[in-house]
Amino acid sequence: MKVAAVSLGCPKNQVDLEVLLGKMVEENFEITNSADDADVIIINTCGFIEPAVMEAVETILEFEPYKEKGKKIVVTGCMVERYKDEFEKEFPFVDYYAGVGELKSVLMFLKDGIEGEKEKNLYFTKNRLILNPKSYAYLKVADGCINRCSYCTIPSIRGTQKSREIEDILDEAKKLISSGIKELILISQDTTKYGLDIYGEFKLKELVRRIHDIDGDFYIRLLYLNPDGVDEELIDMVLGLEKVINYFEIPVQHINDRILKLMNRKSDSKKIRSIFSKIREKSDEAFIRTTFIVGFPSETEEEWSEIKDFLEEYKPDYAGFFPFYREDGVKASMLEPQIGKREKNRRVRELQKIQKKITMERLKSLKKREIICFAEKANEDFDFILEGRALFQTPDIDGKVYFIDGEATDGMGPYLCKIKRVVYPDLYCKIESKL
Repeated sequence: MKVAAVSLGCPKNQVDLEVLLGKMVEENFEITNSADDADVIIINTCGFIEPAVMEAVETILEFEPYKEKGKKIVVTGCMVERYKDEFEKEFPFVDYYAGVGELKSVLMFLKDGIEGEKEKNLYFTKNRLILNPKSYAYLKVADGCINRCSYCTIPSIRGTQKSREIEDILDEAKKLISSGIKELILISQDTTKYGLDIYGEFKLKELVRRIHDIDGDFYIRLLYLNPDGVDEELIDMVLGLEKVINYFEIPVQHINDRILKLMNRKSDSKKIRSIFSKIREKSDEAFIRTTFIVGFPSETEEEWSEIKDFLEEYKPDYAGFFPFYREDGVKASMLEPQIGKREKNRRVRELQKIQKKITMERLKSLKKREIICFAEKANEDFDFILEGRALFQTPDIDGKVYFIDGEATDGMGPYLCKIKRVVYPDLYCKIESKL
């Protein structure tokens, strides 16, 4: 049986699908990139915010004609967990639905044609089928969240935090490294709180050190570092361990204390400013990425302007800005007054303009230096141009590198490169030598 799959949403969602596809390979299913050639099409959905739900709906409808060609349609993931009853009525042509952690049941349905018991099991094989370029792999250390931010649907979709045991993660890390993966990207809903639920204390630092001690040439990147879990010891560890990339992804969501309290965030503005200051004091090499929610209910013009001031003062290298979405079942949706869509978008655009200038200045400052890059694939429009990313670029969110000179003599690399041109948010580089 041939299976084609589409992964929507975040890397954490992608890992779930990779586990399922890896198990399918073990069970002698054939994986194909072509929906036309497939017997089954799996759509793994995101349901975190309104745009994600709309993307899922559009994707399901896009594949409806394949049902008429005799193919099975399976829909899985976060959106199913959130809206299964509604979608069963809306899309009767879908053959099978499986929510978060229930993907293993897809195997029983496809093999035996019956709906099996939907046991919640996220890690039923380590033989994942990596869907992205093989220079990196996401390594999920936990799932779910205990923070209960007032705007967030994650706890209702994925439940409370469930950390994996250290030895289990290490086994998977070793397998990925031995397969040729060059970068392990540690992810969860709140990576700083890894281990709290099963060990009674934060275990991220121990986990990172033990991964770092695995033999091999590879890098480690940490994503989703909630500011309330970032301390000086963690900063020093990231900056001090050779294999750990000097990159801090710290989603702060706002900088005004009243809004942070309404968001039920655990860090206040003093804590956030202290973290950014400490990183900058200790290293001018480190990259910082953050995110903000804009137009949170009752956010005033003055409170929004505090984000502008923060950007100008602390200059994060990358930042994402997301308008507040009034999601079903979250406390923030009941707050008043709600900010109009047009006003939220105006505020987002103005912040993006400020951040673009900051990011451009930082990237241009690197033009005289050698940077480390991976060459990951041929460009879709011009197959004679390779594309990839620099070590300070997280896949899919921080832009790309286009290699316009030099030769990739060592596969995907890594390579030492020189920046020839910056076209926000991308870099055009020359390969100088292999690392």
